[in-house]
Formats: sequence, C-alpha cells, structure tokens
Amino acid sequence: MAVLSCWVLGALQGAILILVPEMMLQGEISAFALALPLSLGTFFFMCCSGWWGHLLDKRASANQSILVIVRWVLLGFLVSQLSFIGFLQFSEFQGISLVIALCLARVLHGMFCSAIIPSAQLTLSHNDKKGEKLVWSSIATNIGRLTAPLLTFVPIDMNYFSLWFIASVTLIAVVIAWFSQKDKVDTSNAVTDEQSLSYPLTTQEVSLDALTQHTSSAPIQSIKTESFSLLTNPLLISVCIAAVLITLFSSQLQFSLGPMLLAQFGSAELASNMTASLLFAASASALVSLFILYRPLSRSPILFIFVISASFIGGSLLFVMQKQLIVAVVLISAALSMAPAWYTALAIHASKYNKARTSAAVSQGHTLGNAFGGLAGGLLLILGQQALLLSFILLMVLILCAGGMVYHRGHRVNTTNKVSIAKLNVD
Repeated sequence: MAVLSCWVLGALQGAILILVPEMMLQGEISAFALALPLSLGTFFFMCCSGWWGHLLDKRASANQSILVIVRWVLLGFLVSQLSFIGFLQFSEFQGISLVIALCLARVLHGMFCSAIIPSAQLTLSHNDKKGEKLVWSSIATNIGRLTAPLLTFVPIDMNYFSLWFIASVTLIAVVIAWFSQKDKVDTSNAVTDEQSLSYPLTTQEVSLDALTQHTSSAPIQSIKTESFSLLTNPLLISVCIAAVLITLFSSQLQFSLGPMLLAQFGSAELASNMTASLLFAASASALVSLFILYRPLSRSPILFIFVISASFIGGSLLFVMQKQLIVAVVLISAALSMAPAWYTALAIHASKYNKARTSAAVSQGHTLGNAFGGLAGGLLLILGQQALLLSFILLMVLILCAGGMVYHRGHRVNTTNKVSIAKLNVD
C-alpha cells in the first residue's frame, strides 16, 4: 500500500505537467494563471502534512493501526482527482471560472494526499536499520513519473486518458485498503545491538532519541510523547532548507518545459509530446540512479556528495545553455532523485518516536518548493526566457551550499553520537 500510494502521487504529478500546454489552450489561460491552482494545492499540502504526521505518530506510539487513516486519505485523494478531471472535461468553464474550479479540486488534493508520504515512510522505516527500505518511496514515486509520459503515447482516443487511468489505480488502492485487515505498528523500546550498528547511508551510529532513552531516568512513555520542534533540530532545519531549494528548482524546471516548448513549436500536441519525452528521460534516469547507483555511493558520503554535485552542475549548465536538453534533464534528475533519498533517511533515522512528523517536515519542505516553483516559473516566463535561465544558476549555487550544510551537520551529529556511546560503554 505504501509503494502503490507513492506511485499514484508521482504519476499524477507527471501527468499534470505533461498536460499543461493542452490545459492552457483549452481554458484560454496563461501559464501563470494555471500555476495558481497547482500552487494552491501544494500550499494546502504543506499546511496539512504536519497535522497528518502528528496523528500518525500518535497512533503508532499507542500501537494502533494507521490503516484507518490510509483508507480515508485514499478516498479523499480519489475524490480530488475526479473533481479535477470533471472540471476539465465535462464543464464549459474557461478563463477565471476554470481557474477557480481547479483551485477547489486542488485544495482537496492538498488536504488528503499530504498524508501519503508520511504514512508510507512511517511504514517503510519499520525495522529499516540502514535506510535501504525508505528509498522505495522515492523509487515508487519515480516509477509513477516514468509511467505518466508512457500514458501520453497510448493510442486511445480519450480526453485526459492519463488522468482517468491514474484515478482508476487510485480506486483499486482504495478497495484494497478498505478490505485489508488492520495491522498494529510495533513500537518496541528495546535498543538492540543491531540498532547500534553504523549507518553508512546516514553517517550516524544511533538515533538521538535512542540515546535519550539510555541516559534519561524518565519513564519510557514520556519519551514517546515528547514534543517535536523543528527549531531545536539544526540537522532537520538544514534538511528542510535543502528540500525547499531542490523542489523549487525541479518544479520550476518541469513546469516551464511545456510553455517554453509551446512558444518554440506553436503546437500544443507537439509541445506535450516533447515534454513527455523529456520527463520520461528524467524519470528513467532517476530510477537507474536509485536502483543501481544509490546504494554503493551512499556507503561513502564524500563520494556520494561529489558524484551528485558533478552531475547536477553539468546538467544545469547544459540546460541554461539550451544544449542537449535530454542529457541535461538526465543528469539533473539523477542528482535530484538521490539527494532527497539521502537526506530524508538521514533525518528520519535521527528520530525514534517522531518519524512520521520528521517525514512530514521534510515533505513540507518539498511541498513549499513545489508551491512556489510553478509560480516562479510562470512569473519568470513573463519577464523572458533569459530571466528564467539565470534563476536556475542562482538556485544551483544555493542547492550546493545547502547540501554541504546537511553533510556538515550530519557529520557533527555522528561525532556527538560516537562520544555519547563511548561514555555509555564506560559507565
């Protein structure tokens, strides 16, 4: 269920980006006007994600099933998709009327799909000692993004076929969820030797909460319900900053592809097909990176940072120069797919009892970048293509600085944990 939910989320995102030129022409609206409902949905996603994370952690700490939450989340997610398709295909709305209608559908989308990533990563993090199961949420999302371009080329004469197909898969997920049996979450408090093994991926020895459990004389239950604050966690702050910048870059690039190609070719069908080809190449690159490169590279954090930085810099420069666009998006996608998997695992494994809220905080960072990425792309396209391309250079520099900050703080936490473990062993 966790993997299937992430697939739906990725497929829907890719399908909407591919259909941007067609929706612009059908509704007689600009790229900036279309970005408004899409950004509004991601804004509600960001606002609701933290609440879902708190609710999921509360149920997990009480050893209660989270399946009841997943059921209603998927049902609401399905309703939001059907309303979005209905306004596009069956209404006669155009201009501002269509924008308002799509805003309503996207508000529903943000309210319910904001629980998908926290619930999926909470499930996958169970007994995941090295962060190797968590990467499946990223893999499933990228498989969804890879599927979306393929649906564009299916020889079926049906308006918005890709959106209908994704909605049907969501319906299957809803049926599976409602007929599944509840399974309680194991929240055992014992800290075993296996939990004290090193994490090559996260550069951490044990979680901070696990150390608190050893050193505090407070009851176990009080540790489970301890408050969660982003402001007191420097590592999580740096991870969230990196998440905002990376998704701002990625969403701005993905959203601007359709309008740029539409202006270049003058044909919505040709622009959609070209956008689909580029997004397909990007998704394929992300999957290859996550399946083949991620695990061996993550065992050496320095090598991991070097490889993704070189790939990101090379791809960004090619895109800004508007040369070899497929090679550019392949290199960018390879870097920007592995980086979130790395810093998300780093943040989640730094917490024992606040995993869902930590996942929600990182997801909120991603959502904040997505919310402003489309708007920024639409505004910069009004100013001109050169302004848009220059903004990618600025974001590239900021992302590299944020990545270095995450690595530095992760290394500092690792050093602190080693000292604490040595003191515990002496005691």
